Amino acid sequence: MRLISWNINGIRAAIKKGLWDKLSQINADVVCFQETKADADIMNQAGLIHPDWELYFHSCSMKKGYSGVATLVKKSANIHLESFSQGVGIEKFDVEGRVIVAHLTQGDLKISLINAYYPQGGRDGRIPFKIDFYEAMYDLANDMRQLGQMVVLCGDFNTTIGDIDLARPKENRNTTGCLPVERTAFDLFLQHGFIDTFRHFYPDTSDKYTYWDQITRARDRNVGWRIDYFLIDDKLLSRLTQADILDQIMGSDHCPVCIELTHSPTH
Repeated sequence: MRLISWNINGIRAAIKKGLWDKLSQINADVVCFQETKADADIMNQAGLIHPDWELYFHSCSMKKGYSGVATLVKKSANIHLESFSQGVGIEKFDVEGRVIVAHLTQGDLKISLINAYYPQGGRDGRIPFKIDFYEAMYDLANDMRQLGQMVVLCGDFNTTIGDIDLARPKENRNTTGCLPVERTAFDLFLQHGFIDTFRHFYPDTSDKYTYWDQITRARDRNVGWRIDYFLIDDKLLSRLTQADILDQIMGSDHCPVCIELTHSPTH
């Protein structure tokens, strides 16, 4: 099962930039989008979503053109969607359309996929809101693990794990995305049974990023941040065969990240 996570910075804009051709090039089975920036009426429009894909989404209900996530499953991939749900059950988060959970089965591989757009911290003093969201997401994922589900978390986490994950750590020491309180909140996952898939394969690789500021044309100089991730339950580690950053794929201020999970344990 090949899974992609991508903050597309507006689904309508991404479609105009050739989104479906890019997904064909990437050859994914499951795709998780963040920042769709489209309300439910738009997401339900006929013709918006490609006929090769099944669409499940959670849109912001409080503001147009804000936030939103969507999970797409390729119809030809023989993946069974057992169920899906929107949100985490906390209104202040759920009105912003930040989370969709899909329980997927392909062969003997069963996963509970949590696709989320984690808040930025720098707008309107939202650090406490962001930290509360992290804690709510950890509780959600941990509750699912306690039920025996194999949990995969993906999305735009809006936080760097360490200084290796951004080009200019010293200059951004007091910038949201690098703050100790944010990293501590993120670390809760990593200290309690979740694996950063990219670092599992590339523990010391630097200069690999998933987001670049568009205004300063930072991508041209690779002055970026790694803030988009796949985290997996450590019980899934024997099924993880690949994790990568697809930084050659254009069309957003973020690039896609991907993992591959095999049906049979590899070790």
